[in-house]
Amino acid sequence: MFADGTQYAKHKTPLHPEEWPLPSFEVAQQCLGTQYWMDPFPQHLIPIGSIFPDIGCDRHCDFCQTPTYGTGYRRMSPKRVLEWLDIQRQAGAKSIVSVSDQFLGRTIFPNGRDEILEIMKGIRDMDLTVLWPNGLELRKMTLGRGRNYESTDLTPDEELIEALYHWDGEKGTLAGGLPAERPVFGREAYAKLLPWQQHKRIVRTIVEAGIPMIVYHMIIGLPDDDDESMLRLEEALWEVYYEVKAINPSLVFQIAPFVISPILGTPQGEIIRKSGLLRFDDPAIFAGFWTASVDTKHLTYEQVSDWQFRLASVGDSKNLQVPQRFRNLPTEAKNTGKIAVPA
Repeated sequence: MFADGTQYAKHKTPLHPEEWPLPSFEVAQQCLGTQYWMDPFPQHLIPIGSIFPDIGCDRHCDFCQTPTYGTGYRRMSPKRVLEWLDIQRQAGAKSIVSVSDQFLGRTIFPNGRDEILEIMKGIRDMDLTVLWPNGLELRKMTLGRGRNYESTDLTPDEELIEALYHWDGEKGTLAGGLPAERPVFGREAYAKLLPWQQHKRIVRTIVEAGIPMIVYHMIIGLPDDDDESMLRLEEALWEVYYEVKAINPSLVFQIAPFVISPILGTPQGEIIRKSGLLRFDDPAIFAGFWTASVDTKHLTYEQVSDWQFRLASVGDSKNLQVPQRFRNLPTEAKNTGKIAVPA
């Protein structure tokens, strides 16, 4: 909707990501950012660009709105991805935020794994550092490629993980989010989840690739959450923390406990509303993953918030700082508050 009240003509079928127009040099330059959740952010990796190389998802989790897009999973070709990145590199980008959390959906297609390897090699060849703020699906990092058959091989695909998370001290992947994958209502609704031991094995393999910073995030405040389940979660978080620290003591491993957001149009959102657990039916509140707005069957939203603060103190989250080897870099960057946005 434009300011004068006219409406942009809708496409009956959403454009395929391959058809999204490339930005001009000027637009790409204006969309570069200077801040990330790491503070301070290494100055030699600023400005920060961004890319959204795909849309949709092959999964149908009941808490997610993505399946309602009606697009299925669609992705840019490696050539198109690298064209987007090259424009931003020419505009001055030194690092790239990939805001896709379904990037590994490519693995469900023939040659999709090769596409991922080609893209990651292309990014490194451009001397761009990679940032994954969202959690890529861990099950698709296995030799079974995310399939859900009983016979699926859940062994980590070490070559793929190395391509996604390698850091040699100068180039590669500097930081990323990992999903803690909390099964709540059963594996039927959360088909992408890994069993606990296999989940930890994937996380350890990611750490072995050298990534220096990880945010490990999960969602709490789900209807069946109670003090006992939160205690078990807290114990599991410390378990993962000590295992990854044994691999890389200098790794910064932070916890980000989000609270459930009953997203409109999702099955889970409707269930929460009908159950009467939603305390504040105000999108300014429930749309924020950091603000508790829902009671569980056993906890008030205030108690959920207390658990959120407690879980956030697990691991290195109290410190909220970058690795020691980055602290001697110049920190007098312009604090413009400018965040990288998709071009």
